[in-house]
Amino acid sequence: MVIIEILLLIALITLGINASVTDIRDGRIYNKVLIKFALAAIILDIGYYGYFARDLFGLYILNFGIIALISLVLFYTHSIAGGDCKLLLVMSLLYPANYYLVYERSDVTLYFVICLAVLFGYLYFLGYSIYELIKKRAKITGQYIKKYIMSFLKSFVSASGYICLINLAFIIMAIHGIQINEWIIRITCMVVAWIIGKKPALKKWQLVVGVYVVDIIVGVILGFIPISFNPENYILVMVLLLCQMTIGTSIYQEISISELKKGMILSSVSSILMQNSRVRGLPPVSSEDLRSRLTGEQVESIGRWASSRNIVSVTVVRKIPFAAFIMGGYISYFIIWSFVK
Repeated sequence: MVIIEILLLIALITLGINASVTDIRDGRIYNKVLIKFALAAIILDIGYYGYFARDLFGLYILNFGIIALISLVLFYTHSIAGGDCKLLLVMSLLYPANYYLVYERSDVTLYFVICLAVLFGYLYFLGYSIYELIKKRAKITGQYIKKYIMSFLKSFVSASGYICLINLAFIIMAIHGIQINEWIIRITCMVVAWIIGKKPALKKWQLVVGVYVVDIIVGVILGFIPISFNPENYILVMVLLLCQMTIGTSIYQEISISELKKGMILSSVSSILMQNSRVRGLPPVSSEDLRSRLTGEQVESIGRWASSRNIVSVTVVRKIPFAAFIMGGYISYFIIWSFVK
């Protein structure tokens, strides 16, 4: 049993290193590599859960299912690429169930890996942005702060209404004897806040007012105010706001037209400049997420457009090598398990 667990972990680390290198070097995680490791995982898992750890098979399926669900949500909301989604799934197949972290009496915790990966990505961008500010390659202007704060307040007020509604739903579940892990509630609220920030339709004042009305009515019926009065929550929000403003200064990268490649994402400003051109095949206005990745034909069209206007550079959204953060999430999860087991 221990030998199979060691082989699974070695395969996981090997895959993580390979995917991280190709993601940083080529901007891709290759399917042929993922297929090889997926087959190895299936073979090892058959022996592991079929003979040595049959009692852990149900737990393994549950954790894998949650990872799969979260990965698909992130993929279909254009937050991570298909390669990153598949990498999460294969690495989840390789991670032994005997090494799941137990938190608050629950060992359904493998989704912590995604939280850690996102955290590492956030810290990477924050560190890079601070470095750019120190080197004076980026700056925070008063106009930028004003614009960001207004956008943040709109998203914060809207998300708060939806989060209150979710808290009330969890309270109703608790009243009926259904207890939900505190971290699942927190992550659900974070995901909802993130979705609200990305979907302008959910921030329309008519809808937001309706949500708050429902919050008040349900809160009165339950005799509960689903709003936090803990000052630490608001201090955390202000810290996050400052970090987000700092990151926003270095999210873009100016590159020459000759360096533009398939798969890159134009900034919305650069894409808007192309909309009135007669050159065929130019990309539409960029949403600055994975939906707006450039195709080979669009890159060629941008080259023709730039030549006709003597433009030598465009602005793209800086790429995040997320495969390295996924690997870091699994390694950190294993290290935490080894200390608290």
